[in-house]
Amino acid sequence: MKASNRFVIISGSAIGILVVVAVVLVLTVGGGSTTLLPEDTPEGVVQRFFLALEDEDYEEAYSYLHSTVRAERSYQLWVPSMSWYQEEPAWTVTLGESSVVSYGATVEVTYTRFYPSTPILDLVDPIRTRQLIFHLQQEGDSWGIISPTGLWFLF
Repeated sequence: MKASNRFVIISGSAIGILVVVAVVLVLTVGGGSTTLLPEDTPEGVVQRFFLALEDEDYEEAYSYLHSTVRAERSYQLWVPSMSWYQEEPAWTVTLGESSVVSYGATVEVTYTRFYPSTPILDLVDPIRTRQLIFHLQQEGDSWGIISPTGLWFLF
């Protein structure tokens, strides 16, 4: 085996090990309890939506959608688009800026997912981040998510 091929294999393996270690550290360090935001705020609704997905409680996650969204798409049709969370290796969500106006609100979300190291995936970045903007509308004293509500996570 040529020295250059050996170097590539050893380097790739070392990078793969570092990625696995980084993902394990991200998942285990600072994993204390999450401080819940008030449930009657847009940020609190989005936070609880993702916590429900993390707990695989899709019925609760569905309940955070606005009633008009739930009327357009039944739970049975919606849940298959969210059950992929069971298959995701690791993901995190960070809430960002939010804005409330008289008729609605937006909450910025940074969504990051981590892929395990494999020979095929070593060619791509194992950490992918996407900025999302959740739109909410007030319903009485609570807020409901208008969008995104479906397969927004595919990137």
